[in-house]
Amino acid sequence: ETIEAEYSVDPKRIYFTGHSNGGFMSHRMACDHADKVAGIASLAGATWEDPIDCNPSEPVHMLQIHGSADTVIQFGGGCLFGAGCYPSAPATTGQWAVHNGCDLQPELVLPPRDLVTEVAGGDTVGIRFDSNCLPGGSSELWAIFGGFHSPGLTANFSPELIDHLLARPKP
Repeated sequence: ETIEAEYSVDPKRIYFTGHSNGGFMSHRMACDHADKVAGIASLAGATWEDPIDCNPSEPVHMLQIHGSADTVIQFGGGCLFGAGCYPSAPATTGQWAVHNGCDLQPELVLPPRDLVTEVAGGDTVGIRFDSNCLPGGSSELWAIFGGFHSPGLTANFSPELIDHLLARPKP
């Protein structure tokens, strides 16, 4: 709201992105402020372990990006000392598909993307839930095979991420 007071903001295109703890924060913003947030992209973060802890008031486009070799915030889910547990990247994506009223049969996102420098070639594949979602909602996972917690990102990463978000405004 402070930024909106100072700058011209398209209220249908408010997005949050973050890495690790910032990815968790992006999920929290979508859960708690779905009326404002059009979409999020979380790199190596996750949503709540218990789906009932996230109660978005309306659909939010969600993109989860996660490396399969992440040993900090594990792709398969885990627990952080003193901070609780978190779901796997696929479970996070599935929870958002449910929040957004999507059919629970994902489609494979093709072709593979080259998004990180430490893995050669098409390192990233994805699944997408966007069939019959409520307006303004979708859920997608970009899995970086062999990707670490803080991957080296290629020049393709930022443009693909921005294009993904901007193609998904609020209705």
